[in-house]
Amino acid sequence: MSSSDWIALASALFACLAFGVSFVAYRLQSKTAKSDNEKELADQIDAINSQMAKMADLRSARSSDDQLNFADFASVNASVQTLLLRVGALIKSAGLTLDWYQNIILASAAMQIGDAMTAQPYAETAVELAGNVEDPGWDASTISSAQMVSLRMRASFYYNRGLRGDIDRARNDFAKARKVVLNSLDRLGPFLTSSQLIELYIREADFEIDLGNNDRGIELITKACQEWQKIQAPAYRQFTGSILLSFAHNKQALIQGKLLTDDFVRAWEEFHRGHNTLPAPVVGITNDPTSIPDLTALRPIKVADSPESGTLRRRAGGA
Repeated sequence: MSSSDWIALASALFACLAFGVSFVAYRLQSKTAKSDNEKELADQIDAINSQMAKMADLRSARSSDDQLNFADFASVNASVQTLLLRVGALIKSAGLTLDWYQNIILASAAMQIGDAMTAQPYAETAVELAGNVEDPGWDASTISSAQMVSLRMRASFYYNRGLRGDIDRARNDFAKARKVVLNSLDRLGPFLTSSQLIELYIREADFEIDLGNNDRGIELITKACQEWQKIQAPAYRQFTGSILLSFAHNKQALIQGKLLTDDFVRAWEEFHRGHNTLPAPVVGITNDPTSIPDLTALRPIKVADSPESGTLRRRAGGA
């Protein structure tokens, strides 16, 4: 080979080496950028959680100055909306995928500020991920809890959207959620199983009565009362009974009639006589006696990614 050939070959080799170095640098830079974007996403979701906590405090405070309370609530509502828009833009621009926890938190936040359009993809993806039981990384109890919460969230979305067929979709999701709970009886135990079923009956009845479907709402509360009769543990009996009474008190004007069953009322009074306590509703999670506990406010344990065990993150979508 002539000297010019050697020079040409050397130039080609240097060019390949430079390309390889550039490619590695690009990959490292992309990985760093992805890590930064994921951290930014986590920070934004934490900020949303903080704002939602403020919103819960405002709801429970019930300030005597209604205008001031409304102004504060509107301010927090606007902050959550801004954060959701920022998260949506970040997910789209950075091509991020979300795990189940991130989807359920964003769906919950969007629903609580009345933004059903934003909530829909997150709620749909949360149900999809929770139903992907073939993914390793979560045990059976975690999966069943995720399925119940996700179905309940999507049912809430359907009820609030109210398009043709949405009420049937919501009812179907509530029925699926109750089936998930019943299938977890051997892990939850009888008291927690009945407590969760009562909560699901109350939530569905709440929507039905607000929509004017009083007969269906009464039917659901009747089932909740029957489920309450199965609970023998005093603490669970007191807590769930108080929730039923508070709900009935809150909805009495809407149905213009009796909501609780006679059997429940007699058993409730007998329960309190046996424990020498007053048969009055007990304020639960907030200072509002009509509040229903919201399990979506709980932050589940997240499963870390590892080469050995996958997580539900792999198939996440959401924006």
